[in-house]
Amino acid sequence: MSVRDIAKTFGYSQLHKRCINTGGIVIRTRGAMLLATALVAGAALAGCSSSDSTSSDATPSASASMVGGMTECTEAAIKPTLEQGLAKDVTLMSWDGLSCADGWAVVGATIGDGEHGAPTSFIFEQEGQFWIPKKQADVCGTVNNSSATPAYPADALIPEALFEGGCLAG
Repeated sequence: MSVRDIAKTFGYSQLHKRCINTGGIVIRTRGAMLLATALVAGAALAGCSSSDSTSSDATPSASASMVGGMTECTEAAIKPTLEQGLAKDVTLMSWDGLSCADGWAVVGATIGDGEHGAPTSFIFEQEGQFWIPKKQADVCGTVNNSSATPAYPADALIPEALFEGGCLAG
């Protein structure tokens, strides 16, 4: 006999007064009866779910549509972050170059007061859909300036491909 048959037999109004034994499960109140019915229904629905036996490549890429999104290494993606980080009296006079490697970017730009400018390197690290500005002192490692071309430091965080442009230039 099912829970539904018992409920029909005694009626929902009588369930709170009777103790119904349903295959080892004792239901004493209407609330417990409804809970038991919901649990059985939930288990039945879970058993009905299906999955596709074919799988797709789950490796994210910069062009993939992802929850939260990914950013691209482009001037359009990085320039707003660069401009927001400049002091009030400093403007971006020119965008001179962009190099990207392994989730990092180095921007060569000229900044100044609008009349006079200086070439400057800016370092960014990709974090999901954002480019996070980084300071040379924090990511370039311990640079040995005793030689004309310093070697890539073992403690550097920036990729070696971007080391010279990001850490040794302006």
